[in-house]
Amino acid sequence: MRILYISNSIIPSRTANSIHVMKMCQAFADNGHNVILLAPDIKKGYEKNTGNIYKYYGVKKNFIINKLWCPNIKGNFIFFTFSIFLYLLVNKHFHLVYGRFLHGCYVAALLKKNVILELHDNIFNKKKHIVIIFKRLIKSKFLKKVVVISKALKKIYLKNKYLNKDNIQVAHDGADEVKKFKCDLKLKGRKRSLKLGYVGHLYKGKGMEIISKIANKLDKDIEIHIVGGIEKDIKFWKNQISSKNIYFYGFIPHNKTSNYIKALDVCLLPNQKIVHPHGADPSDITVNISSFTSPLKLFEYMAHKKPIIASDLPVLREVLNKKNSILVSCDDLEKWIEAINKLKDLKKRKQIATKALKDFSKYSWKNRALLIIGS
Repeated sequence: MRILYISNSIIPSRTANSIHVMKMCQAFADNGHNVILLAPDIKKGYEKNTGNIYKYYGVKKNFIINKLWCPNIKGNFIFFTFSIFLYLLVNKHFHLVYGRFLHGCYVAALLKKNVILELHDNIFNKKKHIVIIFKRLIKSKFLKKVVVISKALKKIYLKNKYLNKDNIQVAHDGADEVKKFKCDLKLKGRKRSLKLGYVGHLYKGKGMEIISKIANKLDKDIEIHIVGGIEKDIKFWKNQISSKNIYFYGFIPHNKTSNYIKALDVCLLPNQKIVHPHGADPSDITVNISSFTSPLKLFEYMAHKKPIIASDLPVLREVLNKKNSILVSCDDLEKWIEAINKLKDLKKRKQIATKALKDFSKYSWKNRALLIIGS
C-alpha cells in the first residue's frame, strides 16, 4: 500500500510528536508499505547539528521525507495546508492518507483520498475554526476512522456524540523493541548505588514536583538521574533541590536515550493531575492532558525491561497494573519513598521488570501500525 503520512511536526526537533511521527512511518514501512512523510520546511525551528535525520531519531531509512514550503510566521498552517493541497493534486497515487494534521487530512478528504486521522488531544478545547473543520471531516465518507491514544480520550469523543464506537479506535503509544546490547554508559555517582531515573521533559506536571521533594529524603545509597529538559527548566529545578544525590544530563538525542534507560535500576513516571503539553502556557490550568495522555517513555521503560514506579492515574492504569509496576498516589511523598525502598530488593525489581516486558509486546511500534491498518 502507498501511504502518505501528513504531519505538522518540526523535523528534526526535540518534540515527542516528531518522535512519534518518525517511529510510525518506520513501522508502516516495516510492515511492507511504501511511505512518504510530508512535514513543514521551517528551518528556524530545526534542532541544530543533528546530521542525518533518520539517525537522529534512531529509525531506518525505509521511508521518504518530503519537506513542503512553509513560512515561519503566525498562521503558517494555512500555507502548509495549501502546499499539501498542491502536492496531492500532482501526486495522486496514494491508497491512504494518514495524519496528525487536521487541516491536511481535511484537504485530502476533499480530494477524495481515503483518510485516517490520529488525535492525541481533545479537539473540542481548540479554536472554533478547528472544531468546525473536524466536524466537517468526520462527515466525509473518505474518513475511514479516527485513532486516539487512550480509552479515556475515546470516551471524550464518544461523549460529544460526533463519533461512534465503529469509527474511533484506541491505539496507545509505543516504543521500539529493544535488542540485547551491552551498555557501556557509566552514569554519574557511585557505582553501587540504586539508580533511579526519569527520562523526558521537565515542564509542569511531568513529575519534577515530586522528584524534587523526595530527593533529600532518600537513603544515601539511592541516586536520581534526570535525562532531558531544556536549560531553563534544568536551572529552575537545580535551584529547588539541595540534595547532592540527583544528577542532570540535559537533552539527549532520542537515538541515544536507550543507553541511559539501560543503565538505570528503576524508572520513574511521576505524572501529576495537571500536565501541560509541549509549548503550552504553564499558567493556563485549562490546558491539561493528564487524564488522556499516553507517555512515550512509559513504553520505552517497559521495552527496556525496567521496573517502573508510576503515578496511580486512571489513564496510566490502561497499560500499567500492580504486577507490571508499582502504582503510587501522584502526590503522596511517603508512598513514593516507600515504593523506592521496596525496589532495593533485586528479586522484586526483576519480577516487576519481567512482567513489564511481557506486557510490552503488544505496544511495539510495528504492532501498533498493524493494529491500525493491518498487514
